[in-house]
Amino acid sequence: MKKAIVLTLALVAFAVLAAATALARPSGPAAVAAPASCSAPVLGVAAPLTGPAAFLGQEQLSWVQFAASRYNKQHTTKFKIKQGDTQLSASLARTVGRQLVSDKSVLGVIGASTSQGVISSAGLFKKAGLASVSGSATRTDLTRGQFPTFFRVVPNDSVQAPNLVNYATSKLGAKKVVVMDSQDDYSLALASAMGPLFRKEGVDVQRESVAATDTDFSSIVSKVGDDVKVVVFATQTASAAQTLSQQLREQGKSAVVFGTDGAYSPSQYKPKLGYVSSFANDIRFIRAQRSLVAAYDKFSKGKTFGTFGPPSYVAATVLMDAVRKSCADGKVTRTEVTRNVKKTNAPS
Repeated sequence: MKKAIVLTLALVAFAVLAAATALARPSGPAAVAAPASCSAPVLGVAAPLTGPAAFLGQEQLSWVQFAASRYNKQHTTKFKIKQGDTQLSASLARTVGRQLVSDKSVLGVIGASTSQGVISSAGLFKKAGLASVSGSATRTDLTRGQFPTFFRVVPNDSVQAPNLVNYATSKLGAKKVVVMDSQDDYSLALASAMGPLFRKEGVDVQRESVAATDTDFSSIVSKVGDDVKVVVFATQTASAAQTLSQQLREQGKSAVVFGTDGAYSPSQYKPKLGYVSSFANDIRFIRAQRSLVAAYDKFSKGKTFGTFGPPSYVAATVLMDAVRKSCADGKVTRTEVTRNVKKTNAPS
């Protein structure tokens, strides 16, 4: 990004945890493995590994694999990772959930990546007593107790929306904004939360909505007034934020795009001037994390990453710690792992 500015919610980005429930699925027929064992524990990953948000899921998967490799070396364990491709689809997230639940060797799940994925599969994990820890599901009501085996290591929309609104008004001087959603549970919740907060600050809000699959925003851009300083786009697709920014410039509009979460992909969203509000830090800018970044670069052979991978690294570590504690007596159950995840108290 040439001048893209990242608004990160650093205060609670890696604080663990709040309770609720999430789920997932790997592609292919469901394979029922041997019962869970302490000698070869398995963790599932529920993420969009293909499709429009594959950059997000592949980054999460890579950091989870890195976490397992690092943990196995440090603790002489043999954790394995089972992949579940949700393709950013709530229905596929439920299918992934069924497959991970049916595989008795799976002791925990990293994911689901999205709030709608959590909602669609939460009942499955709850019934199976299977703990899931998400590094990116931010919908506020996921952790209000209805999903007792779901946890997350990132702040929720009730933190993000006020921070974004405050930045747009106090730093950018926005008096009129356009707030766009992409018609999914994640973006609708976040965009809806921002509207009243902007109005409370005396900001004129124009609401727009596009399909998650839309790639042309010219009709909406044509409705953006010359007095609009900021177009907030609650999106999980970086390429969409980039297209919106380009089309604003093409139509001679001065408004800048303020993307959220999924827009944080420096290789895809790179406007001349733009903003991103993310649920987590880009740890490359944190001095204390330089050794971790260097280790990941070596492990991944220099893969690029944004803000989605490192929280999933933390989520995987939480689960592996819980499994290792559960295996102290040589035996392990999903219920015991969930109990130990709930006892986690990791510093930010």
